[in-house]
Amino acid sequence: MVHSETSTGVLQDVAALAAVVREFDDVLVLVDAVTSLAGSPVETDAWGFDFVFTGSQKALALPPGLALGVASERMLERAKTLEARGLYFDLPSFLQATAKFQPTNTPAISLLYALDRQLERIAAEGGVEGRWRRHEAMRRRVEQWSEECGVAFLPCEGRRSWTVSCLRLPEGKSAKQLVGALKEQGWVIGSGYGALKDTTIRIGHMGDHSVEGLNRLLPLVGLQLA
Repeated sequence: MVHSETSTGVLQDVAALAAVVREFDDVLVLVDAVTSLAGSPVETDAWGFDFVFTGSQKALALPPGLALGVASERMLERAKTLEARGLYFDLPSFLQATAKFQPTNTPAISLLYALDRQLERIAAEGGVEGRWRRHEAMRRRVEQWSEECGVAFLPCEGRRSWTVSCLRLPEGKSAKQLVGALKEQGWVIGSGYGALKDTTIRIGHMGDHSVEGLNRLLPLVGLQLA
């Protein structure tokens, strides 16, 4: 399951979905938390997940290159029964290497140093909970602005990602033109995907971004919609 679905800005209720899945003993719960972990609550144990993974380049605000994951004992025991488990889910090999404080492959050492530094910054922000609060504040700021400007969110209230806001443009407005105009002013946002490509925009507010940054961006978006 995908927790924070960035092409639509939907935050899935993975805790409720996992509770249903756990009614079946032979089914594992694997969660893509690439754009939610460190940006909104992800309670791996409390919500009953078997595997959760993320990337370094999103809410952790590091360059791309690290894949980070955690597995349950149940997932590990299942992996041990599979001979053709591949490379990325060869959890027994990962566990054996970790026990020796060794990687299974040549690691991106510079990114590990960067991660260590970023974890210090997260601790100084009030821990991951403080980081969650900042991301929630950014989502709320976009919600406030959208109500003031009459711009509708694509996801319904309560199911909106804390790290990216997907907004439906008013009739007659072009996402391509809006994104291009903002780029000329030094701001990068995204348009939608597929059928949503020219009718929606996506504002990423994750990692080290802030409400103050949104306060500079949103008026410029509003001018393009006027």
